[in-house]
Amino acid sequence: MGLLTPEDPRDHSTDPDADGQSIVRSYLMMRVVIGVMGLLLPALLIIGDIVFLRGSPKARGSLSAYYHSGMRDAFVGILVVSGIFLITYKIFKIKAGLENALSTLAGIAAIVVAIFPTGRPDSTVPLTPLQDKLGENAVEVIHFTSAATFILMLAGISVCFGKREGRRPPRQGQRYTPRQWERFHYACASLIVAAMTFIALTKVFDVFDRYRILIGETAALLAFGISWLAKGWERDLLFAHDTAPPANDGVVEAA
Repeated sequence: MGLLTPEDPRDHSTDPDADGQSIVRSYLMMRVVIGVMGLLLPALLIIGDIVFLRGSPKARGSLSAYYHSGMRDAFVGILVVSGIFLITYKIFKIKAGLENALSTLAGIAAIVVAIFPTGRPDSTVPLTPLQDKLGENAVEVIHFTSAATFILMLAGISVCFGKREGRRPPRQGQRYTPRQWERFHYACASLIVAAMTFIALTKVFDVFDRYRILIGETAALLAFGISWLAKGWERDLLFAHDTAPPANDGVVEAA
């Protein structure tokens, strides 16, 4: 059919349930993709820098340090994409007040982290325009404040996931109960908080000096990725046919 040829109504499904199910499937798939990106980001940055770009022979001190490497585009791109999704994915759901606020703050913080880099590894690396304009220390403070905000908001979102899963009615044939899913997301949130605590305590006691931030950030991102991947992995909907009636399991509300 040409671009200027009127569409044939027969090309579209007349079943409103099929359209609704397709929207939910797309929504869940976006969650899966965001979760996968969170899981793969640390390995992508570290392995890409060492193996493919012949950068530092060792892992750098933090994920943010990869801004000053050949993996800058991957670091910035994934954070910005994740930030935009976090800002928009609950924007029209008025009832999700707290989760919407946490998600919006997390998304803004992720984009700020990508734009305002951490400090340079040494003086041979040129200043970015922002560092030159505002000062390297000021930019680094903005970066770390935004990074901490981003990670803590992710913990809050996982708590919201857990609360919502705990309210869902049991489904026949489901492998895990709503209560088990609730505990799962609470565990992910706890791991994120534990990762932040690890960074703070190792700094106070001056241990794991080289890799404390990298370890904490990686643990937090893994917990975030697992939580989001599990929240989006509704196999009965993701791989269902559009013509099949959606299961009455509250997934639209859970989305």
